[in-house]
Amino acid sequence: MQPHESTLALVQRVLAAEFNLKQEDLDPARGLDELGVDSLAVIEALFRLENELQIHMPGEPGSVRTVRDIVDLVDRLLAERDIGKKSEAKPSHA
Repeated sequence: MQPHESTLALVQRVLAAEFNLKQEDLDPARGLDELGVDSLAVIEALFRLENELQIHMPGEPGSVRTVRDIVDLVDRLLAERDIGKKSEAKPSHA
């Protein structure tokens, strides 16, 4: 993620690059099927996001039908990653 880049902008950038789409066409409420993006392609894009952000995608990403669904999933996984980093950084008092 580039400095000061929102999750929406990041997802739009990745989807635009991955599927040769215009970022401005990637409205958050727009259905992925409307964009010609099938479920296998969504999984490939999620793996790209996983690698770029160092997050762990669930084995089954659930119901991902819109650009907003991907943004929400990525936001949740980023929060989980950051919570994990904070708990690892706490010194143990054993």
